[in-house]
Amino acid sequence: MVKSYIVAGHSFNIEANCDLSFWNRIEENYGPFETKEGERPLFSLSVCDSLDIPDKKAVFSNRDSVEEGFITIDIYQTGNGLYFEFTQPHSPQTNGKLLINGSQNEAKLSLHGNMLEQFNTLNTAANFCFMAATASLNTIMVHSSTIIYKGKAYMFLGKSGTGKSTHSRMWLNSVEGSELLNDDHPVIRIDESGTTVAYGSPWSGKTPCYKNLQAPVGGIVRISRAKYNRARRLSHIESYASLMPSCPNLVWEKQFAEYKHATLQKIIASVPCWVMECLPNEDAAKVCCESVTKP
Repeated sequence: MVKSYIVAGHSFNIEANCDLSFWNRIEENYGPFETKEGERPLFSLSVCDSLDIPDKKAVFSNRDSVEEGFITIDIYQTGNGLYFEFTQPHSPQTNGKLLINGSQNEAKLSLHGNMLEQFNTLNTAANFCFMAATASLNTIMVHSSTIIYKGKAYMFLGKSGTGKSTHSRMWLNSVEGSELLNDDHPVIRIDESGTTVAYGSPWSGKTPCYKNLQAPVGGIVRISRAKYNRARRLSHIESYASLMPSCPNLVWEKQFAEYKHATLQKIIASVPCWVMECLPNEDAAKVCCESVTKP
């Protein structure tokens, strides 16, 4: 079975046996982005029975820094492209092996473990394939919780546990007309007119929010815990430093690092960035909204 999807204007395929036990989970996350159009996909991800790569050179691992409950990722360079090994939290084995070819337009994935582990691994693999294939196309994924309000997207950044999702929830509770676009990994794409646009994606973390919607970005806000509520506009240099760590990318590869740098420069040139020092309350949302939505 082959399914086609479009995310942020970029098309891709996922191919797997029709009896795959978690197709229903794929439908939940990816269904809103499914398309019947026959345009050529940017990349194709095929699930296979096995994948063995004998010659590989380690280039990155998060084993020494991964937080409890997060996936472990080992990445290698091969003669055929990039090779990944994924291990889900608390799993005794590697749950997935992914090979992305050098052109980033084809990928193969083998899966192991229980149904949930296999689905989470496929979801992570598709995420990496998307990042690799779109890096040179003015497109970047942002680790953020994102609200749409009055036709514009407002993106809330921060390390895990700092309150991104909480702040979004406060907007939903206290700012009439606000709507959650994505709660973990929306996508930014700069269109042909130079407008920075935020898109929903199939990757929304623990919050099931998979919306095929888009809106021009009105502001990017880093959430910082404090004993008061105050928003401060950032300079361009501060904006770059705020946004850069929240944009996952294959930065150990020079070309991907350069793509990321170029895209971030375009974003901060056109979108105001802020830091919101705040409490986890509705007043924080009101203060933030009043500050970042001013003309």
